[in-house]
Amino acid sequence: MEKFITVRGFMRIFSVLLIFVLIMFSTNYYLMKTSTQRLYEQMKENNRLIVSGIIESIDDTFREINNLIYSIDTLPYDPKDKDEGSYINYLLYKDMHKLITISSSHDYIEDVVVFFDHSDLAITSQGTIDLNEYFNEQYKNKQHNAMFWTSFFTDEKPLEIFPARTYLKKTSGKNYKPKNLITIAGNTQFSSKNILVFLNVDTLLENINQRTMMDETSFLILDQNNNIVLSTEEKISLGEVVQGLYIGAGEERVVKNQKYEYVVYKSDYNGFTYINRIPFQYTAVASITNDQQTIMLISGIVTLLLLLVVSLYLFRPIKKAGLIIGGEPNWKSIFQSIIQLKQDFQASKNKEKRLQKELSKYIFIQTITQSHDNPVMYSQIKDYVSDLFMDRRFILLQLTFESKPISEMKETLQIEEYKKFIECGLKENLHYVTVFHQMDTEFLVLVGINHTSERKHVIQAVQQFIKHAQVSMQSDIYAVISKVYESKVDYLRLAYQDIIHSSLYRNVGVEGSVYDSETIQPKAQVYFPIENVEKLPNLLVSGNEKDSIQIIDDIIVQNIDLNIQRHQFVAILQSLLLYMKRHLQLNEEEQQKLHMLEMEFDGSIKDSKNLEDLKSTFMQVVNYILEKGRQAQDQDNKLNPVFIAHYIELHYMDNMYLEHMASVTDTSSKYFSKYFKNNFGVNFTEYLHRVRINHAKEYLKKENMTIAEIGEKVGYLNATTFASTFKKYTGLSPTNYREKIINTG
Repeated sequence: MEKFITVRGFMRIFSVLLIFVLIMFSTNYYLMKTSTQRLYEQMKENNRLIVSGIIESIDDTFREINNLIYSIDTLPYDPKDKDEGSYINYLLYKDMHKLITISSSHDYIEDVVVFFDHSDLAITSQGTIDLNEYFNEQYKNKQHNAMFWTSFFTDEKPLEIFPARTYLKKTSGKNYKPKNLITIAGNTQFSSKNILVFLNVDTLLENINQRTMMDETSFLILDQNNNIVLSTEEKISLGEVVQGLYIGAGEERVVKNQKYEYVVYKSDYNGFTYINRIPFQYTAVASITNDQQTIMLISGIVTLLLLLVVSLYLFRPIKKAGLIIGGEPNWKSIFQSIIQLKQDFQASKNKEKRLQKELSKYIFIQTITQSHDNPVMYSQIKDYVSDLFMDRRFILLQLTFESKPISEMKETLQIEEYKKFIECGLKENLHYVTVFHQMDTEFLVLVGINHTSERKHVIQAVQQFIKHAQVSMQSDIYAVISKVYESKVDYLRLAYQDIIHSSLYRNVGVEGSVYDSETIQPKAQVYFPIENVEKLPNLLVSGNEKDSIQIIDDIIVQNIDLNIQRHQFVAILQSLLLYMKRHLQLNEEEQQKLHMLEMEFDGSIKDSKNLEDLKSTFMQVVNYILEKGRQAQDQDNKLNPVFIAHYIELHYMDNMYLEHMASVTDTSSKYFSKYFKNNFGVNFTEYLHRVRINHAKEYLKKENMTIAEIGEKVGYLNATTFASTFKKYTGLSPTNYREKIINTG
């Protein structure tokens, strides 16, 4: 009986250890398998990126060669007279040599040959040589000799690229060195030149090898007729790859057989086909896998032996084993240990799930705000974001909470509270809602719907939520709603653009907390009375703040009544500020103060959801300009724009002239004229006429005054002079202008 208990106790210890070892062994085996697969996938991805770079480089090379052929073709050298042929050939050689030298494909170019139909000379990058001697002695090839090329260029043909062939290049005496060359026969359209470009295949292959393409992979280039132009492997069968395969320009296909995977890409530039052959299993990876499996097998056997030894050691005495596992070894203690392990695993899995959710939300923000120029990243984004679409269509909603600034720690806590508050509030009426934090207290909400008609229900639910939230959160809340889109990743960016456009182009006359992108009404007509606006600088410098404010208020009210768009309203306010600052002169400190106020106004343009906030920051700038205008009037220095404009405004009806103004400002007429032009942008006479004409327009509104009386009242003693000057600046005679005012009034 005691022996039976001893064996049972030993088996308990051995079983517990065996379970742990099996768990570790299974985990290691799984990690080995997944890591090996990841390694293979990573090697494939690295190889794909390298090959993409090679394809782009080779495409650029052929593009550069085509440009070189075009440049040589357009060179203005085509001798018609044999007497001048030598000099023309010399000029052609010099320009050819320059073009080849500056070409980015210079390293790959073996030689460039140009010959004319009526000449036996070949012009090369090294000089001129007899055509027959060049092809039959310098670069020998049984098929592509001088007769072949002379015959080839007899008919007009498009640019043609001949696959790599071996040429024998003469080095010295009767010694020849084999050269593997690709020949490009140029298509010349602007001259009678016959152009050949020889590319060194070994140099091209060396460039490909320098890019460290993965071992056991092959790279081939086929021309439009599926002839091999270039290959990194001498013997390769492409029958089952090319046969029956159609691929459009710029497209990529993957063809597989039992051993290899062929990535086929067709250039959208020259119609060439690039093939990258990749083995299903790299030898290096297979070797690592086999070694790892052997190691695991050996370690498993050794571990079993060690388990027997350790079990015997732990069982002697059983009390020590009991202390190690918290009592006498039994299946109950093992079961409890497994339960604990499972709980830890579940906790880790939940944490991973939360992290995955946060990653998906981050990628969602990237999807709607960033461009999709990177195909690899865009593919990953689609995998993440596609899981968010639970319905056939969606609406994107932006919620902004207007609240006081908060500390970073407090903001982090409040953001989660905001998100929870939004989700709970909207899910009362909407069945699918996902909330994302965008920035500060701005949130994006993805709302799923099945039918376009549900959009009205969504708007009502948002309005109801805002009413409730404004009371409970004690802050102003604004919402912008996009149009309805199909549940595709590509439309997320369009929905976000709706929100951006609604913020910029919404109509200022629309009140409320919800901005609907579908209700934006484009407005072409705005209220910007240039006559009144041009008066602003003069009214300011003359101290007439009341009329200045009246003009500004009138423009703001009229445009709100017209319900113009927000960007138009902002442009009008900015234009008013430009006019008001025309005659303003400030020191450095005052300029800095004005700059800060304008920056605050610019910030309100971007951030303020409420029209009153925008008007408030605008009026702060206006009041500061008015204050500086008042201070300038109190200065004793007469040579400043404020004093000059004020003086002209008070005496424009008098007989004013340049010398008089120079006397008033204690300067010479020449100096005053230059000073006036620099500060006012026009000469003194031009400015005086504009002031008089603006006042004359006001008098013309009164029917009890004659044209002559008005002209005399604004400073023109001659009625004819007044009429001609008025028409010059307004395009109408005083009489016609008065009739227009009466008819439109």
